[in-house]
Amino acid sequence: MTRVYYKDAHAAIVVYDSTREATFEGALRWKSDLDNKVLLASGKPVPAILLSNKCDLDPSITESVEELAQQHGFLKGMDVSAKDNIGIDEAFRFLSEQILPLERAGQYENGLRTQPTVTAEEQRRKSKCC
Repeated sequence: MTRVYYKDAHAAIVVYDSTREATFEGALRWKSDLDNKVLLASGKPVPAILLSNKCDLDPSITESVEELAQQHGFLKGMDVSAKDNIGIDEAFRFLSEQILPLERAGQYENGLRTQPTVTAEEQRRKSKCC
């Protein structure tokens, strides 16, 4: 099902709630799923950033989202607040700056693997009627 979400993806923004640890674990699952299903023509994962939302609620959070992002294969990690519009523009600007050079280099032309590799045998089985 998630393959539909990733179809023709050029980048990803993965967001978790900084006040709920379980949402970070979910964000890591999304990143793993993304990396397994969508690749650039070069074989590298699509650019992805990690956003820690609700920075306006608890400024005492000591875990650096930038460190977490680096540890888990994101290009960048940023603290944001959707409610107060903190860091949102910067996050989108950063990701746009990552996408444009890849677009110019042709990394998105037939480069995204949004369908699983199908062997000839699997194709024959699927093509049989009834």
